[in-house]
Amino acid sequence: MNPIADDSTTGKESLPPISRVRFDFPALYGALDAERRRRGLSWQQVAREVGPAASTLTRTARGGPLEADGVLAMVRWLGRTFDSFMSGKVSAPPGTSATVVLPPDSAETRRFDARAVYMALDQRRRSLAMSWTDVAREIGGCTPAMLTRLAKGGRMDVRLVVTVSAWLGRTAESFTHTTQR
Repeated sequence: MNPIADDSTTGKESLPPISRVRFDFPALYGALDAERRRRGLSWQQVAREVGPAASTLTRTARGGPLEADGVLAMVRWLGRTFDSFMSGKVSAPPGTSATVVLPPDSAETRRFDARAVYMALDQRRRSLAMSWTDVAREIGGCTPAMLTRLAKGGRMDVRLVVTVSAWLGRTAESFTHTTQR
């Protein structure tokens, strides 16, 4: 199913239902805790293996603001994908998934590519003849400055990754790349 359909009443594409798309923080916390217990590890030991601080790992239970790369490291430690913890997502068009499984002892890691997110947003924005203010309003929960700042690269919040990928009709994983640790 193509997540972006033509709306014959306006002649424009209709946007994916991004308001339904959520990252399931409690499910991530539950999976982390279950794996931690299965392996007999403390949260501090898990933090050493995963990367983010132990307090960040346990904060996933509350689902507050979390940096997307840290969450990506958590799901990779579980052998899962970022998108596997998203609910209400729209099916992505074929060929947009960038799921890469790295061995646990790999010297490489996955990171979100903010510049790639910006380029995809800008391309879609231009094709729909929208301003950055229009895009921010349509996506919700962000400002035009938050979106244009992605052009510089840097870190992104989980919720921004989730809503932007939904608005673009792509998997969040399609915006990741491999880097050296």
